[in-house]
Amino acid sequence: MQVSDIVVDTGQAQYPIRFVAGAAAAAAAVDRAAPRGRLIVISDSHVAPRYLQPLLDGLHALGRNARGLTFAAGEASKTIETVTRLWSEVFADAVDRNDTIVALGGGVAGDMAGFVAATTMRGIRFVQVPTTMLAMSDAAIGGKTGINVPAGKNLVGAFHQPAAVICWTDTLESLDRRELASGMAEVIKSAIIAGPSEVQRFREAATAAMERDHGALRVCAEIGARLKASLVSEDVLERGVRSYLNLGHTFGHAIEHASGYGAWTHGEAVAAGMVIAARYSVSRGHAQAPFVDEVRELCQLVGLPIEPPPMSLDEWLGPIFRDKKRVGESVKLILATGPGGVFGQPTSFEELRDWMARELATS
Repeated sequence: MQVSDIVVDTGQAQYPIRFVAGAAAAAAAVDRAAPRGRLIVISDSHVAPRYLQPLLDGLHALGRNARGLTFAAGEASKTIETVTRLWSEVFADAVDRNDTIVALGGGVAGDMAGFVAATTMRGIRFVQVPTTMLAMSDAAIGGKTGINVPAGKNLVGAFHQPAAVICWTDTLESLDRRELASGMAEVIKSAIIAGPSEVQRFREAATAAMERDHGALRVCAEIGARLKASLVSEDVLERGVRSYLNLGHTFGHAIEHASGYGAWTHGEAVAAGMVIAARYSVSRGHAQAPFVDEVRELCQLVGLPIEPPPMSLDEWLGPIFRDKKRVGESVKLILATGPGGVFGQPTSFEELRDWMARELATS
């Protein structure tokens, strides 16, 4: 480990989150994390044209046997059909247990490549090379992998911890404004969970980060990465405090589902979901009304939506009823008293249905 690394330590696995700039540095970090066997770099059709060949060239320069596989970009590709094709391409070259799958891209690439790694020969080495704010600050850390099925998002998957998370930070400078803002939703979520000091750090960095200032971008990525590493180290299987990372996500996933996984980005849906979670927290007496205004202000700093799209009650409740956090006739909502005061609370579907009906009628 390097002194500047953020470290995830689950007790059974320890790995670094390393921030690097440039293809050569990214390749060297991958080489260090996976020092033997062949490397299979899985990327999507959006990231691959810009970054796949430079990473492969860097690995080849180090004498590594590395090849790339791609799939169509977008949440719609997170299907068993895409995974089946990737399995076929992985096994076409006689993969063995010394080989490593490298995820190059955002959250979708990490979910897909990680799931392929988790299920290939019951699990082979896996390295994350995130290229988006969402992935660097959240999705690439913690070993969650998965795909979507008709019943809902990420309902089929596995925990498979990476050997390292290599944050290739200069890739952030090429993100379009909407994609960067979408990733910032996870940074905002992390800052709220961590507490007032991290909320203030985000406020101070947000404007410069949206103007592609490299230092400010790294600050934002580190806010998320440090919080995620801490919670994963404490609760690797999401049975306790790690579930706090779902702040805004129960409502956000319903928005994504209703919009067909496309019209709204994940981060946009989570931003609106965090505002709804804050409103619900206030309605139940856990937080004061200014907390809702604070969440809205943080989202607006980076241009994220603060209200959901028009949705029927059934569109809200269907995905929530199928949520992974469902237990019997209740769902575990992540609520807050304010920054640093996040907690989980089982909430009956009846209670939530009544509240959503009133909120939808008055929104």
